[in-house]
Amino acid sequence: MSKEQTIAQTFAEFFCKAQFKDVPPEVVHKAKLLTIDLIGVSIAGLKMDFPGMMIDYLSSLRGTEQATLFGFKEKVPAIHAALGNGVTAHALDMDDGYRFGGVHAGVAVIPAALAYAEAQKADGKAFLLAMILGYDIVNRVSKAMNPSHLTRGFHTTGTLGGLGAAAACGVLADLNSEQMCSALSLATLQGAGLLQVLIEGSMVKPLHPGKAAMAGVLSVDMAKRGAKGPVTVIEAEKGLFHAMADEVHAETLFEGLGQHFYLADQYIKLHAACRHIHPAADGVLAVMKDHKLAFADIESVDVATYPVAVSFCGTTETPDTAEGAKFSIAYSVAMAAYYGDVGEDRYVPSVVTNLDIQGLASRITSRLDDGWTKAYPGQRGATMVITSKAGAVHKVDVPLAKGEPENPASDEDIIAKFRHNAEGQEPQLVEAILSLLLSFENHSVAELADLMRQLHR
Repeated sequence: MSKEQTIAQTFAEFFCKAQFKDVPPEVVHKAKLLTIDLIGVSIAGLKMDFPGMMIDYLSSLRGTEQATLFGFKEKVPAIHAALGNGVTAHALDMDDGYRFGGVHAGVAVIPAALAYAEAQKADGKAFLLAMILGYDIVNRVSKAMNPSHLTRGFHTTGTLGGLGAAAACGVLADLNSEQMCSALSLATLQGAGLLQVLIEGSMVKPLHPGKAAMAGVLSVDMAKRGAKGPVTVIEAEKGLFHAMADEVHAETLFEGLGQHFYLADQYIKLHAACRHIHPAADGVLAVMKDHKLAFADIESVDVATYPVAVSFCGTTETPDTAEGAKFSIAYSVAMAAYYGDVGEDRYVPSVVTNLDIQGLASRITSRLDDGWTKAYPGQRGATMVITSKAGAVHKVDVPLAKGEPENPASDEDIIAKFRHNAEGQEPQLVEAILSLLLSFENHSVAELADLMRQLHR
């Protein structure tokens, strides 16, 4: 960033110059896998209550037929598709993320970019470039602001997701650098998301990324019409950094810009729970497998982990909703031990009220550990001490959950997850969506949209 340019202007200039040919093939490949993953969790999300409410509401509004709202047969305005699909994609809490920023860029960027690309009649190659750039700004800004931003009670996906959505839509709209800067500014002004939703009202948590996706579409359409936001909106005295964080590492913002694409650092979720639970779930499953323990053999579990995991998911109260169970270390670990997995179909009322799972959950504790505290966010780990009813004690350290770049999910893992999440849909349709996405750079977004409108709720 030059002394004459603001942060938003520097990003805007880069986004307007970026070309698909400059993105390494391995980053493009990962972008396709992340799109597959998000569409898979969206298909599963269609079964859940809050997405159903949102789809019913948005489909009743009608309006200009521009883009596909998952779970609805007719097109809706792009801004409505972005909102609805963002909500649906986050309902399962199984979307990808970035641990250094505590953020889920994809659930705001992909719904916005798909909606805008369909409205613009763009091809898959244009979508993939826009998506990759959208991830870049969300992850870079969130890394600079966290953990302070998160600790203060902000839901980073809601507060910063709109920046990525605006960047992606701005690239698809072929904005000039001044318009792009305005779009980023307008999106920053709309950033919102409070983590009280983890404590109560967790059903509506997906509203945050949905609104962020919607803000991206709105910001670009307003910038195209001449709306101009404050160019210093990120770093100024009353801007994003000062308002929403106590400590910011702005010096990291542009490291490797254009050479290293932060989308490459995304993790994939293989459990349908808050990411901070995954190391503990991986740990209990590994111990049970290695020592041939059954659910009935476990007397107690002690989980030592890092502060954000305890503050987000360390509640001692027994959850009374499926959404609440997703943010309970004790309940999710007990569920993992009971079923042998933490799949999307486990978070249902009949499981939440299971007395056997509740019984073990009451004997699972979570606490802070100095070592994991110091290692965070480079590692987001947990130490598990599992005591059997026979008196045997088993200890395991899990520095990083499966799915992180250093402990990656394979292409086969991601495709298997997609197919599992799409169960109940017509098999030929599921395979057609998968095949198209694996070679998305050779297809149009309209082709994907035609398939997505065939899904049922």
